[in-house]
Amino acid sequence: MSDTKKRLDYLDMTKGLGMILVLIGHLQGDSIFTFSPYIQPLCVFIFSFHMPMFFIVSGILLAIKNDEVKPLKEVAKSRFRGIMIPYLWFSLFYLIVVVVALIKGEIAVQTLYLNIWYVISGYGMNVLWFLPALYLGELLFIFLRRRIRDHIPFTTVVVLSNAIVYFLSYFVGIAKYPTPFAERMHDLITVILRPILVCGFISIGYYTHKLLRKGSQIGDFFNKPELNEKGKVSFKYRAAYIVLGLMLFGVCFGLFRVNNGIDFRSLAFRNVFFFFVCALSGSFGMISLCKGLPRIPLFCYWGIGSLIFMATHNSQTVLTFSLKTAMYVNQYLTRARGYICYAIVIVIITAYSTFMIWLIRRFFPFIIGKPFKLPWKNN
Repeated sequence: MSDTKKRLDYLDMTKGLGMILVLIGHLQGDSIFTFSPYIQPLCVFIFSFHMPMFFIVSGILLAIKNDEVKPLKEVAKSRFRGIMIPYLWFSLFYLIVVVVALIKGEIAVQTLYLNIWYVISGYGMNVLWFLPALYLGELLFIFLRRRIRDHIPFTTVVVLSNAIVYFLSYFVGIAKYPTPFAERMHDLITVILRPILVCGFISIGYYTHKLLRKGSQIGDFFNKPELNEKGKVSFKYRAAYIVLGLMLFGVCFGLFRVNNGIDFRSLAFRNVFFFFVCALSGSFGMISLCKGLPRIPLFCYWGIGSLIFMATHNSQTVLTFSLKTAMYVNQYLTRARGYICYAIVIVIITAYSTFMIWLIRRFFPFIIGKPFKLPWKNN
């Protein structure tokens, strides 16, 4: 197995485990906390780093594939197919759900108009905000790298632009928006600012990979695994990465309460310094942990289908079914019921999203920007 393949394996695992964290982090609200009120701090901890982690992984993958040397038009077309085509398809599915709710009289027509605006503007319905932000962030990164070849000027531009955006995001967050028009302008400003911050985390992932590439002194230290007598990666090498990952998680866990909850979607970061410390320590903690673990196929599967997992895990119908199942089980369990009920909800939603990954990749690949093939002609 090539080094690139190994690298992709542990990054796939990072994304796969990251999706489980996203799922757990999104299980909030009165219906959930009634079962497990002690879960809220875990959700806050997850939100302190889970989105930056995906952007950092994206930067590492850009470095692996050397996308920054490819023509911007070529990358834009390729990434549009892989990111924005799914965004449009899943937005359509989300809008259908909204239309059904409108027909049932559960929502006002203004809610439908608002969600159409979210799709068109790129603000994104629910979790789908992530996709336009990632797409534009990657294009901004590649555009700047092609224009600014020297590393120091490039880094200076990225750092200064991010500093300005964090400064602006504070005032955007405290400003008042008394009219619907003002609120929509706030949405547009948010759409513009997000990719700049995404570009910052992509740059961190990109330069981390370049720093740790094989052939450099520090890179060889991290990337030349110690082999045992059977020619496999030694336990000592894996354990070192796992310990490093746990230590970084410890830093994040020790500081996440300072901000006590951030929201990348709405650019709510509170204390920027502690946000960055938690984002980097949590992200690289997860990456290091996955580097130390042996390849776990299911985690890789979730990572490969992370976009589908992201778009499908928040089904209200599946959540309702999961809660009803947990409530049924709750009738017969009286000890540690919060943990068990919460675990039931996670398992059911994970199983559903795993099934959706298989279904879409197998029968509807065009939804994720891949060419359609008849399943029986795949082999």
